[in-house]
Amino acid sequence: MENKKELTLLAPAKINVCLGVTGRRANGYHDIDSVMQTIGIYDKVSVTLTENAVGQKIDVVCKGHPELDGENDIAYGMAQIFFEYTKTENYEVFIEIEKVIPMEAGLGGGSSDAAAVVIALNELTGSRLTEAELMAIGAKVGADVPFLVHKGTAFVGGIGENITPCRNLPETQVLVAYPKTEKVSTGKAYAAIDAHGKFSPHEDFEKMKSAVENGDIAAISAASYNIFESVLPEGSAVFRIKAEMLRRGALMSLMSGSGSAVFGFFASQKAAESAAQALESEARTFVCRLCRKNESYAVK
Repeated sequence: MENKKELTLLAPAKINVCLGVTGRRANGYHDIDSVMQTIGIYDKVSVTLTENAVGQKIDVVCKGHPELDGENDIAYGMAQIFFEYTKTENYEVFIEIEKVIPMEAGLGGGSSDAAAVVIALNELTGSRLTEAELMAIGAKVGADVPFLVHKGTAFVGGIGENITPCRNLPETQVLVAYPKTEKVSTGKAYAAIDAHGKFSPHEDFEKMKSAVENGDIAAISAASYNIFESVLPEGSAVFRIKAEMLRRGALMSLMSGSGSAVFGFFASQKAAESAAQALESEARTFVCRLCRKNESYAVK
């Protein structure tokens, strides 16, 4: 008789409170300086493991997105690499993903799904891998996966694999606005950085690190930057959304990752909701909170 074990986890989105690209490696990968933060927009990832399986089977279903089913989703590759790492010869796993985090938005949805998969498999198989091991495995499928295994707030360097814990950001309300008419390809965004030779000076990141460690939201806001904004077309919706957030009282507003989602920090939920209402015609909006590292992401 088959015995199945299941674990369902919330996979949070991430934002980059600052994002610099400091150079391009010979292998084509880019080095970054970033402060990353998880926020309360979640995909839901359910992982079901069949015990005493014979053979090897991974099945992935992404509700509402059939183009991501099976081997097309990063979650499939994450499961493969986990079983290779743990030298598991026989396995049968079913992964079901409910997408809420917008795709091609710079919010790390696919990477967070992969992080949830490797965390769930570690629990379900009783492998007892350390967080450092899970982050190293995650780095094999995506640069944002190590941070999304870690969660909370962190300084991120290298190509995304160097995670340094830091002080939590001060409590604030977050508004995320995803333009309805504008998507950004990560590959094309990095190609634009390369074409312009626009790399970020490390000193800018040092200012942000100091602001974060001092817990100073005004200094954090002043030091925020995203190099990818410098290669956007002049008429980008990103700039209109940023301007509207700031006009509506945002402490700061910035594009996340390579775009095209924009986020803003607000002093109150009321102010964030008012700004969200003003942006509804141009963007899909979410008012949410900052997620901390040590909270539970398991769905009961």
